[in-house]
Amino acid sequence: MTYQPPPPPPGGSPYPSMGGEHPQAQKLLIWSIVGLICCAPINIWVLITANGIEKSPGGFDTSKVKTTRIIAIVSLVLWAAGIIINWTTGAFTALIPQ
Repeated sequence: MTYQPPPPPPGGSPYPSMGGEHPQAQKLLIWSIVGLICCAPINIWVLITANGIEKSPGGFDTSKVKTTRIIAIVSLVLWAAGIIINWTTGAFTALIPQ
């Protein structure tokens, strides 16, 4: 008689599989796109969170987190460039009382 190993438990494992996508990656990607479209300061939080995930990946795939970081950086650079251009062209002069 040969020994047969027991079958795997039904329904899979209740624990996240290592090597898969980080649990916060999708949420951060969505927030970085929202920040790019309408509110760039959100990307400051996204960038800080993504950097923390990349420093300690915990065995997860961080490719989506790297994409999130790139979008956040581009958004912040565009936001800063817009403020500088508006400031140098005098677009804010209407806000200063005469």
